Amino acid sequence: MHSTVAFLLTSLTLSTTAIVLPRDDVRLAVNPACGDYSSSSVKDVRGSLPDLKTFSTIVTFGDSYTDGGKHDGSPLGPAAINAPNPSAGGRHTNGPVWAEYLAQAHGATLKDYASTGAVVDVNQWPERSFPTSNDFLTQANNFISQRNLTDPDSTLYVVFFGIGDYVESLDHNNSSLSLQTQHILYTINRLASSPIFGKNFLFIDNHGRGTETPAGLSFKSQIFKGMNSIQQLGLNTGFVDLSTMWDGVLSASSPGFKAFGYTSVEPCLVSSESTEGSCEDPEHAFYWFPGAPTTVTHKLISDYVQAVWDQC
Repeated sequence: MHSTVAFLLTSLTLSTTAIVLPRDDVRLAVNPACGDYSSSSVKDVRGSLPDLKTFSTIVTFGDSYTDGGKHDGSPLGPAAINAPNPSAGGRHTNGPVWAEYLAQAHGATLKDYASTGAVVDVNQWPERSFPTSNDFLTQANNFISQRNLTDPDSTLYVVFFGIGDYVESLDHNNSSLSLQTQHILYTINRLASSPIFGKNFLFIDNHGRGTETPAGLSFKSQIFKGMNSIQQLGLNTGFVDLSTMWDGVLSASSPGFKAFGYTSVEPCLVSSESTEGSCEDPEHAFYWFPGAPTTVTHKLISDYVQAVWDQC
């Protein structure tokens, strides 16, 4: 009798414990769409890039998705929220950005030049007042002018652009982004030349964040073909297309946000101005504020990039 009661009490205790366990962590619920540069459509391509553990330095250029709070390659500050400011140490999210997770996973030093609000070339949108003039051309110039040369064999250069230019294209009747692609490919070639002599280049695309237009698709396709052309010059290039992840989360059924462990695709905050009115569970939210991923989503971006290396 005593043993039966003890068993029942233990069972009740276990059942109660199971009820109050925290939700499962957010996880990657899609695989990369692997291919190569000969594919008829854009694919995730590792190309000739060596193993990630090869790189002791990762240099990043981009916009708010990559901005770690410093824009000159110097060490990043703590990724901490000081309410009511919702930006963690100057980041456009509530913790580390994807590049920090990637560098940490492989023991690499991160040199980040990305800037929130950046486009490829501000001069392509002369009537627009951007939050920063630190576009891709300027970021690359700043890096080159520092003459802080790194070992070409152990340095990975990552370019993550297109979101801001895509938004501008939408506002300009779906205008072409061909000049932006030319600037990107030309600047990568500059980074491969004297005095940098870079050898390893990765382009990450997420221009539409779940939406698409003919101009956006052409932008992505031209960059994809251009990275192939650069590889033909003897350099190592790769391409990561985050649309697989974004479409997977935002799709109503395949597999949908719940498969990733998210509880909502609605932003945790209503704006980027304040933490007031924050959602109760940012650890399971897709966006921190509108269009800007939470740090758990940034971790998934890093996981997706690493999956491209492992699977493609």
